[in-house]
Amino acid sequence: MLKTPKMFFVALAIWLCAGMAVAKDLVVDRATFEDTTGVMGLSQVQEGTFTPALKVINEGYSRSAVWVRLKVDVPAGSGPLAVRIRPTLLDSATLYYPAAAGSEPELAIDVSARSAQKDTRIELPPGLNTVYLRAKSIGVLLIKTEVLTHDAAIEQDLQEALELGAVLSIYSVMSLVMLGLVWIRRDGLTVFIFIHLLVCVVLYFFLFGFIDHLITADWLHGKTATRLTIILNVLSFLLFMQSAQGHFGWMRLQKWTRCVAASFACVVVLFFVADRHLVLKWNALFGSMVIIALMCIFLILTLDIYKNKTLSVSTRLITGLLVISFFLFVCRSMLEVVGVIEGGEFLLRSPDWRGVFIPLAILGIQLQRDRSQSQQLLQQQIEKAVSEAQMQEQSKRLATQAQFLAMLMHEVKTPLSIIQFAVASMLRNRPPSSADAQRLDNIARAADDLNFIIDQCMEAEKVEQSDVPAKKTPVSLSSLISEMKQIPGYERVTLIGFDRIMVLTDFQYARIILSNLVTNALKYSWPESSVQLTVEPVHLGSTSGMNLRVSNTIGSAGRPDPLQVFTRYYRAEGAKKQMGAGLGLWLAHQLATKLGTELRCTCDDEWVHFEFTLERS
Repeated sequence: MLKTPKMFFVALAIWLCAGMAVAKDLVVDRATFEDTTGVMGLSQVQEGTFTPALKVINEGYSRSAVWVRLKVDVPAGSGPLAVRIRPTLLDSATLYYPAAAGSEPELAIDVSARSAQKDTRIELPPGLNTVYLRAKSIGVLLIKTEVLTHDAAIEQDLQEALELGAVLSIYSVMSLVMLGLVWIRRDGLTVFIFIHLLVCVVLYFFLFGFIDHLITADWLHGKTATRLTIILNVLSFLLFMQSAQGHFGWMRLQKWTRCVAASFACVVVLFFVADRHLVLKWNALFGSMVIIALMCIFLILTLDIYKNKTLSVSTRLITGLLVISFFLFVCRSMLEVVGVIEGGEFLLRSPDWRGVFIPLAILGIQLQRDRSQSQQLLQQQIEKAVSEAQMQEQSKRLATQAQFLAMLMHEVKTPLSIIQFAVASMLRNRPPSSADAQRLDNIARAADDLNFIIDQCMEAEKVEQSDVPAKKTPVSLSSLISEMKQIPGYERVTLIGFDRIMVLTDFQYARIILSNLVTNALKYSWPESSVQLTVEPVHLGSTSGMNLRVSNTIGSAGRPDPLQVFTRYYRAEGAKKQMGAGLGLWLAHQLATKLGTELRCTCDDEWVHFEFTLERS
């Protein structure tokens, strides 16, 4: 990619040097006459009034026949002369020239073929001669007629060959670069740039007849292929522009450009089925106005480049100079197409200038894209580094928090244990029905509740800090039930459906879930009511499982909200009368998720049910 600009500027220098060497034209005066009937002969035209004309004649899109009168100053001993018409797009062309010095034109030669327009040899006597060219075209009547000596014709051929080599160098290098980028990136902008580049190359070869040197197919040498390529050139430019607009984030303008591009796609179809003169005329007029509008909008939008302080002053100046030059080049060409500016020399050379600006535009867009991608990559790296730093800081903070909580829980549990031990000792010396015994019993229950809350907080902290997956092993339901017998109030639990059943689970996780569910049911049901622990077989796809359900009557706390009951720290208004932290059911739900099951809550008129399923071993 670094060598591409160097090769481009070398080829550009060769092309500019070739443009400086201009072969001497023998035509000293040009004038035109428009035959609106299209049937006038030479004798009738000679009596008409001719209008002085420039070297390049641009009569626009007309069905009339245009007569061009050439005053040719032939030097002595010049030999056969070369008559050359550019571009070679006249559908009907006849050349009239004199056979002897001072005589009227009496010889006529048909130069309708593209090869004849490219180079026709005639002999003229020395001195000032008058030559007439009658031309008609369904396309634009853009005519540049030159009469050259044999040596000047050879000089022009060498100039064109040098120019062709320079243009081929520029376009071939850029085509290979774009082909590689299409293969690597495979995005719309690169594809449309490549397509427009290829269309510009083909149009350049068609307009100036260079296609004859490369391809021998007759249909490519005709005028139809060239005119179709002119329409495709506008279409490919619009597709390229809409893709560039999407790249820069100009979405509204992109939609508008896409609609215009769709209309020009219809023009391509109409070229084969409608009046080609009208199709080409509409393409030229509407296409020119659309391109001028797009370029004006593009120039305004690119003013943001000068506000970008991240770019150097030299970069902004060079970019601005190129954008303005390209804008002026395009507008000048389009204004000549619609006839606002007289003449057509600039329009005739516009395919050459495209060889300068299109590669520069491609390089500019690719460099801007590379710069944008580099900035995005740098931004992503910065965000990643910041995110990693934040994660490390958060990990340290959580580790410190966990250490603090562990220390705090230990320091709290130690005096609680002393209180529980002291209360137990004092109760031995008090009658159970005494007032002191009841007060000591209340103290013991409060200490047990505090101990239970601390245990739940420690379990919740372990769940949050641990990413270790559950270790499932065959577990007997009977062993899980035996762990529940230490819960105060267990004598109220009724077992339904229990047998010597083995399930596949993590024993510690399942024990905590079941313990929290039973404790919750005993706490929030009526004091003397029964709590049911039911086990039922269920089908889990291709395997079987056991559904464990803990049910209790709806107590004074009221009916829980199934959508909120597993939320951390959630406690219903009626439940706030009881000691608790709102962690038990949340902890059970988290552990059930780690086991690959789901803890569910349902309610009916009198009962609350919590259930989950374990795979059968």
